[in-house]
Amino acid sequence: MRILIIGANGLLARNLVNKLSDSNEIFALINHESQPKFVLKKSLTKIHQDLSDIDLTLLPDKIDVVYYLAQSNRFREFPEGVSDMMEVNINTPIKLIEWARTSGVKKFIYASSGGVYTNPNEAVTEVSEINANEVLGFYLNSKLCAEMLLNTFARYFETFTIIRPFFIYGKEQNETMLIPRLINSIKNEKQITIFGEEGLKINPIYVDDAVEASINILSFKGSKTFNIAGDEVMSLKAICMLISKILDKKPNLIHENKTQNDLIADISLMKAHLHYPVIRLEEGLNKLISHKEG
Repeated sequence: MRILIIGANGLLARNLVNKLSDSNEIFALINHESQPKFVLKKSLTKIHQDLSDIDLTLLPDKIDVVYYLAQSNRFREFPEGVSDMMEVNINTPIKLIEWARTSGVKKFIYASSGGVYTNPNEAVTEVSEINANEVLGFYLNSKLCAEMLLNTFARYFETFTIIRPFFIYGKEQNETMLIPRLINSIKNEKQITIFGEEGLKINPIYVDDAVEASINILSFKGSKTFNIAGDEVMSLKAICMLISKILDKKPNLIHENKTQNDLIADISLMKAHLHYPVIRLEEGLNKLISHKEG
């Protein structure tokens, strides 16, 4: 197949590029100022574009599949990053899906976020009610808006899926993300604030499992939303203790008497249609820490 992957330097995307390029023709679109973080192969063509001002005429023809896995790099910057979030998270995906519709693309996959849910302290399913009156923040609201708008195009594709990832982690991940931050804090004896006795509960997923689930979407037909998460639910404190065990360093945990909502994904649909996660959290943390230490 001829597959276009948008935002190909991200953790999930670059691992997906590396895996899919073994047996498919891949077009990997990255920011015009970035260097590729994936393995360059004959079956792979890199495309440099500014996603806040995309030129659709520069995209390849006869594409079978589009993965839109990009997100604005300014997702933590409100209100300064609003324009970039609007373009990268909403406007460009809408331009891309209309281009895909008129270009005969068969499958369109959009990466949203597990953070769009507003159901605290229960495992959320893909049909859990999302309260529009809940203040999610601009970034997550932009992802939710994109979901709603893109869903109106679903009938034009053999496969249309929205994935909602929950705490994907893996080698060479951005150091500002949760798991790398915890590892660095424990390694460097920095304080980690835990709300309550255990902290929030999550079920993170190692990138290799997320890649397998994303690849198996290619065999799925129809329109569906999938949570992408791991099979182990752990508190923030328990994750810190696992990291501490691997590093052989005591974590500096500071407990605050506040409550924090859990963010746990029900992954029944993912396991039934896409992939059953096989990498346990301790194994994944070992892989990540060994890579960082090496």
